[in-house]
Amino acid sequence: MLIVWTGLGLLVVPLLMGGGIVGAVVLEGLVGPIGATVALGIGTVLLVVVGRVMNRAYNEHTLYGIPIQHWAWIQGFFAVFSVVLLLVG
Repeated sequence: MLIVWTGLGLLVVPLLMGGGIVGAVVLEGLVGPIGATVALGIGTVLLVVVGRVMNRAYNEHTLYGIPIQHWAWIQGFFAVFSVVLLLVG
């Protein structure tokens, strides 16, 4: 498996995976089944904030050519998708 990043773009992996998993485990116990969705929402906001701070002047911190703050769109999609699954189920 090939991972391509520039600058500190590799931070996307722990922010996406680690934040979502840890947040889901912690929040699942506090707020119930909606905990994973809340964790995804928090992770999305975190990606936007960290990405914008790190890439103020130029998009120097990327993963697979995508700047850190734009990975929030991908995670945001999964947050919305999890809300839909909760409403359907």
